[in-house]
Amino acid sequence: CKSDLPNQCSPNPCHKEGTVKCEDLKGDFYCECKRGWQGKKCEKDIDECRTQNGGCNQLCLNKLGSYRCSCYSGYALKDGKICEDIDECTASADICGEAQCKNLISSYECLCDAGYKYDDVRKTCQDIDECKEQLCEQTCVNSPGSYTCHCDGRGGVKLSQDMNTCENIIPCVPFAVGRSIKSLHLGRMFSGTPVIRLRFKRKQLTRLVAEFDFRTFDPEGILFFAGGHQDSTWIVLALRKGRLELQLKYGGVGRVTSTGPLINHGMWQTISVEELERNLIIKVNRDAVMKIAVSGNLFTLVKGVYQLNLTVGGIPFKTKDLILPINPRLDGCMRAWNWLNGEDTSIQETIKMNEKMQCFAVAGRGSFYPGRGFAVFNLTYMRPSSGNETKTNWEIEVNAVIQPATDTGVLFALVTEEASVPLSLSLIDYHSTKKLKQQ
Repeated sequence: CKSDLPNQCSPNPCHKEGTVKCEDLKGDFYCECKRGWQGKKCEKDIDECRTQNGGCNQLCLNKLGSYRCSCYSGYALKDGKICEDIDECTASADICGEAQCKNLISSYECLCDAGYKYDDVRKTCQDIDECKEQLCEQTCVNSPGSYTCHCDGRGGVKLSQDMNTCENIIPCVPFAVGRSIKSLHLGRMFSGTPVIRLRFKRKQLTRLVAEFDFRTFDPEGILFFAGGHQDSTWIVLALRKGRLELQLKYGGVGRVTSTGPLINHGMWQTISVEELERNLIIKVNRDAVMKIAVSGNLFTLVKGVYQLNLTVGGIPFKTKDLILPINPRLDGCMRAWNWLNGEDTSIQETIKMNEKMQCFAVAGRGSFYPGRGFAVFNLTYMRPSSGNETKTNWEIEVNAVIQPATDTGVLFALVTEEASVPLSLSLIDYHSTKKLKQQ
């Protein structure tokens, strides 16, 4: 047995880069490996990235005897392993120049207002010339951040609602002011006062039967009232949002119901109302649209006589006292009326004698009728007292659809009691005034 064995660590058999030290084992050796190395001689690098990505949140990069974590572009390494998004907008306030900076996941975006595009070199927002994209059917005018399309009205076209294409201008219906003596204009009175008042008296209880032809473009107003006084039994047939509405009061209890098709399309239709076996039945063009159970009769017994008040185009009391207030004036036309099976003939005789009660014989969308006057609407309000310092803002909104027949005229004006005009909206032909200045 040999006891004088040479030192197995001399020369050193271990891999230099991977070894901490070499230990002589008297005929053998042991290499103590550094962290990240393995093998008999510590010659093998351990790839830490193969086990759970080395604990890295995104990228793991192996190197001899070690590894390191890395991040994708737009992220920063935190705690050696976790990657967090970089907010480029906060890190560099001028990163987008005059544009608005929006942070994104791992990136950012420079935003400009609508109608502008971002210039990466100048870091500015440049106007987009939409006219180069041929968006307009006729003339296109570019402006900063926007554009406008124009159509030549002299060619009989106007700009469509899409603001890009042109559409034909609908001409006015041929001028016609002839009136029909067999028709009744319901909107003659601006205040909503009934245009016709009737009172029926019967010795025996009678049921209401009413039928008439009607047409309108108006979405709201009163057709007729039938019943007693305000606190008794009554019904009001009206139009709201283009559909029939029935307000009724029986035994002190009021109700409102609305149904049926839209009827403010300007076409003639037949409307009927009938009391039948404790029901009110309302029909449009012979089709029932309402059937309402009622608990009484519209004819009221007064001193032994059954009476019924009937008003057309309004009601015999203030509209605020209705169950549901409504704008009473209805710009519509009635013909072929039949109240209580045609017992009344006074309406026709009255209309023959008063042209203002007659409807125009020809009417349609775009019809033009000459006007010699103007409509006046009074707005009354309380002025704040001198001791009240509270500021009050007043607002008036006017919506109107117009089809002018002349090139110049006043459309709307605010006039005070002192006859001053703080606001006036007029229609002026630009081309006419331009020619006038040149003369």
